[in-house]
Amino acid sequence: MKSPSTPAWAIALGCLLLGAPLAVQATPSFAPVEGGGKVAYETCGTGPKAIVLLHDGILDGSAFDDAWPLLCQRFHVVRYDRRGYGASPAATAPYDTAADLGAVMKAAGVTHATLVGSSSGGGVAVDFALAHPEAVDGLVLVGAAVNGFRPTQHFIDRTIGVMRLAAQGKIAEAARDPYILTPGADAARAKVVADLTAHPGNLGAAQMMADSGPAMPRLGEIKAPTLVVTGEVDIADVHAHAGALEALIPGATRVVMTGGGHFIYLEQPQAFAEMVGGFVDKE
Repeated sequence: MKSPSTPAWAIALGCLLLGAPLAVQATPSFAPVEGGGKVAYETCGTGPKAIVLLHDGILDGSAFDDAWPLLCQRFHVVRYDRRGYGASPAATAPYDTAADLGAVMKAAGVTHATLVGSSSGGGVAVDFALAHPEAVDGLVLVGAAVNGFRPTQHFIDRTIGVMRLAAQGKIAEAARDPYILTPGADAARAKVVADLTAHPGNLGAAQMMADSGPAMPRLGEIKAPTLVVTGEVDIADVHAHAGALEALIPGATRVVMTGGGHFIYLEQPQAFAEMVGGFVDKE
């Protein structure tokens, strides 16, 4: 998990009913960000409530491909690739991930939204909620890697092993990590392999995320409704940190999705979209 003493690579692991026709972009747009860079983003749907999807530390926005059209049926949805991921050019210097999120929302014409963040994307969502509470309708933190939580040695050793395999080009072997997906999730695992094969830069992109400082001591300041989500087979660190998030964020609730791992939206996109949609409906 991301903390001031945690290596950058640790960050990297760290359905609704049919309605109106979808308004989906065929190709991404680009939002200008600080330092003269740009990040790729997409929008879909015309619903009155907005959702922004934030990917984890090794995949990009395409990780939400299967949940995306389901959410787009009822909501205005935005997803983007952080710098160096997917279609976004690599960062040339450390950058503020929360500021980039704000730039994407501005470019997409979204003034406030529910932020759905996976792993390190959950950390970005929390940082943004602390900096811009008026722009956050709610938080869905999925296996979130929030700055300030320290990893166990087991997590570090496992992550080193996975990243070593990936660096050697053994993507398929790395994707057999038992915590990211359940053993029988062959289709989801194939998507992980395809994404990392197409975008090898994803694996090192987290190194350019600037350290925003520990968020853990400030979690009590979050006022937005918060749902904390973990996949049943995710690593113990993630479950422990989810329990802490539930305890420290006022009014937060927690859900453990059975039969899924860290990338629960890859394994169970419909159940994931239904859960997110139901949460947004209650806001």
